[in-house]
Amino acid sequence: MRGLTKEIAMEIVRRTMHVIGYNVNVMDKRGRIIGSGDGKRLGQSHEGALLAIERRGRFEIDQESAARLQGVLPGTNLVIEFENEIVGVIGITGDPKEVTKYGELVKMTAEMYLEHMKLLEQAQWDKRMKENFLLAVMNGDEGNVQTLRHQAQQIHFQVDKPHIACIIELIDRNEAELMATMKRVADVLEGRPAVQLITIRNARQVVLIKEHLHERKPHTDICEGIHQIRRWLDVKEISPLRIAVGKPFTGIQGMMKSIQSAEDTMRAGYAIYPDEPVYYATDLQLETMVVPSVQHWMSEELLQLWAHFMEEDRSGELQQTLDLFYFENGEQQHIAERLRIHRNTLRYRLQRITEFTGKDPRNYQELFLLMSARWLYLLEHRGNYRDE
Repeated sequence: MRGLTKEIAMEIVRRTMHVIGYNVNVMDKRGRIIGSGDGKRLGQSHEGALLAIERRGRFEIDQESAARLQGVLPGTNLVIEFENEIVGVIGITGDPKEVTKYGELVKMTAEMYLEHMKLLEQAQWDKRMKENFLLAVMNGDEGNVQTLRHQAQQIHFQVDKPHIACIIELIDRNEAELMATMKRVADVLEGRPAVQLITIRNARQVVLIKEHLHERKPHTDICEGIHQIRRWLDVKEISPLRIAVGKPFTGIQGMMKSIQSAEDTMRAGYAIYPDEPVYYATDLQLETMVVPSVQHWMSEELLQLWAHFMEEDRSGELQQTLDLFYFENGEQQHIAERLRIHRNTLRYRLQRITEFTGKDPRNYQELFLLMSARWLYLLEHRGNYRDE
């Protein structure tokens, strides 16, 4: 902490004068007035303060003493101690018989405020250290593992305990509101027991690390921790938003992979399932496999395949059929019931898909190629995903 500054001195004056109703001066350890209810006295040397420092305690000034000393008025002066060191003097102007009774109260208020400022400054420092660590992991590589592990120890982050990375992204927000809203998101979640680390990644995204307390079955309802996070943000009316949950991890390298899996899950989820509010890496394992392939040489043929299929299937009927065929694991009776068509009609549609694409969805390898082509196409053409 920087010590007794002019700003802190004026805040002490404001707080104490409001309570006792007498003018209060705050002097630094050289006896200079750096805070006062009487603005004309700022910067003046206060001989009574110097005497209080010399005595390491209290010095009271009556009318007779005030006439002999430089820059003083009747009152009482007490040293301000912080961390076993005299950092200044607090003075109360008035008849010593009246104001002395307030001396210890004002002194205690000043010292408590200094302690509060120290704790606040330490909290801000801890916050910056945690943010810097998380940003270093996000931007680092596996060659920095030992350095990052040392940083984790400094902020008391137990990297070898199970954790999970999450990305929260705002949607449908005015550009001018984005950063202010992101700061609100971070403020709401910071310090919550479930959230160990958090940082603002850009104007739309916050990245956080939370404890991984229990396994979640794939494709089940939202897990408890994410439910809490959404509830906290809903209470503050921060919505709409989407959340991507990465794979659980231990260790620095696992942390990097968890963050990467959350990024891939956000990208795949937004492109393929835009109406869903939460995406889990454990639910989108196949979809996220194609994310790194968007710019890959092998993607071009699949993109052309799907573009041709869409041109032939202008109504989207066959694409809907293919989607259900995949999600219902080829159970033709279930698919026909959901589409409200006869099974013969379903077989006809599957045959048409084969004719247009050259791939038979009833063959699992070819079904995966078709779905990969669909996911790649959506990732390539569904715009406005921000990964700044």
